[in-house]
Amino acid sequence: YHAEDNVLWRNISWTWYWEKTMWILPIHQPSPVGHWVLCVIKFPSKQLLLFDSLAEQKPWKQDIKVT
Repeated sequence: YHAEDNVLWRNISWTWYWEKTMWILPIHQPSPVGHWVLCVIKFPSKQLLLFDSLAEQKPWKQDIKVT
């Protein structure tokens, strides 16, 4: 919501999120119907686990860069 970087940092720095081995990230997909999906990021294994109850696996291929 257009928050300044220093405001974001002040509110989340205490969590030490960058030290965690797993992040749970909600993602808002605005189109076509606008809904939320869930991404679990597992850093040690370099995995993204995506759950979208309204989509198939195919649409996500355009959203993720595989290296």
